[in-house]
Amino acid sequence: MAQSTQPAKKGYFFGQGYKDMLEAIKNLWKMNAITAQEYSDKYQDKGLMSIKGVVWFICALSVVIFGTAFFIAISAVFVVLLFVLFAIVYIFLALVWLLDRTYLLRNKIFVACIDCKEKSLIPIYICGKCGAKHDNLTPGVYGVLKRRCLCGNKLPTSSLNGRGNLKAICPGCTREVFDRESVPICIPVVGGRSVGKTAFITAFSKIFIDDVAPSKRWTTSFYNPQKAQIFNEIKADFDKGSTRMTERTQDINQTTSVSFSFFVKSDYFKPDRLVHVYDIAGEVFTDGDENEIQKQYEYCQGIVFLIDPFSIPTVRHRYDWGLTPADRAGIGMADINGIIDTFLNKLRVVTGLSDSEMMKVPLAVIIGKTDSSNLAAEFSAKKVEAVVGGPPQNKMVYLDAIDALCRNFLQEHGMESFLQLIDMKFSANRFFKCSAIGHTRDEGVYKPQGVMEPMEWLFQQADPVMRRYWNNTEFSRTPMFR
Repeated sequence: MAQSTQPAKKGYFFGQGYKDMLEAIKNLWKMNAITAQEYSDKYQDKGLMSIKGVVWFICALSVVIFGTAFFIAISAVFVVLLFVLFAIVYIFLALVWLLDRTYLLRNKIFVACIDCKEKSLIPIYICGKCGAKHDNLTPGVYGVLKRRCLCGNKLPTSSLNGRGNLKAICPGCTREVFDRESVPICIPVVGGRSVGKTAFITAFSKIFIDDVAPSKRWTTSFYNPQKAQIFNEIKADFDKGSTRMTERTQDINQTTSVSFSFFVKSDYFKPDRLVHVYDIAGEVFTDGDENEIQKQYEYCQGIVFLIDPFSIPTVRHRYDWGLTPADRAGIGMADINGIIDTFLNKLRVVTGLSDSEMMKVPLAVIIGKTDSSNLAAEFSAKKVEAVVGGPPQNKMVYLDAIDALCRNFLQEHGMESFLQLIDMKFSANRFFKCSAIGHTRDEGVYKPQGVMEPMEWLFQQADPVMRRYWNNTEFSRTPMFR
């Protein structure tokens, strides 16, 4: 409970209380000394040769002996009672602080800044009256349940009495954060240039907010007005079948990865969930030239690794005949093995995790653009039935078969080392196929296929409560056809 100097007044029991206790004891002793002095003056005035002088002498001696003993006893009782009261306050403080910290840690609440990507348990809170910055607004010497700012404004000090409703800024970059002490679910979407990351995020976001959430009676709201504007763009792209390229900003003060962030609220989610889906320009990821360290890898609960199958030479050669000019223009040409190597190096450097810790991060590997040419035939119902020995009885078995077909497809096209690396570095991994747009770009409204299953799997891995209520699909712990 270390407390830095804050722009606030210390609580009574952490400063002024001690001063008042010492002052009260000093006053008691002063009163005793004054009384003894008064009797002594009267005795000296009369002397021992008179009866009154003897009486005043006895009184003065009694005050010195018995009064001192009495005031020692009274002071001791006073101090003991005060220390008992102080101890009760300190114990209460410790319990409130522990309850607040347990609430944060148990619910996995933290702030994931969308700008600098810094993770912090508690942001810097801003006084709504004077704008003072409180960088450790927790139960402590400045207040147990509430803290009085130097301007006189009272601020709540814990999650349980409204601290999350205060204006806050990131401790790293001092930009405003709107997390409201929610539970973040952070999913970076990784891949080279033109692999379809933005289209994937567009399809997922539109379907989740407009279809999945209402079907579960969840409500959604946007992280800030800028994210609401992004969703307006997402809906426009979804209706047109288009997708905008994630721009690599030349302004070093701007972030090179963009998150689409929104809250999910439900009676089942206490506190709210805050979804961050990160999109980063492919060339920034592959060449390592970025404005900020991608710290979201340090705390993300899952990762999407998106593959453009037509960037594999043998796949391109086999299916080039069926590609439209627009399909050819949108092929991501970055080498998949090079991307995964760069990604793993970045993940290791940013997180500082050992290989054993990195293995715990769930990874969804997605073969995209399956609508192009005749690629969908690689994952047809007939091929699924060949894997399972007949029609799949449920969606879990179907997705296990898709996992096996994706692995077979990549192995057939010379990607054995890639598959081995995935299995070696990520113990929880699954392969999926999808078409984010569902057809050639700019040819009408999105008709996505296979977008929600990988995200549902990652959400289930990230959040046990989400797993309980977003369970349209059941997933085997390990695909049975591996």
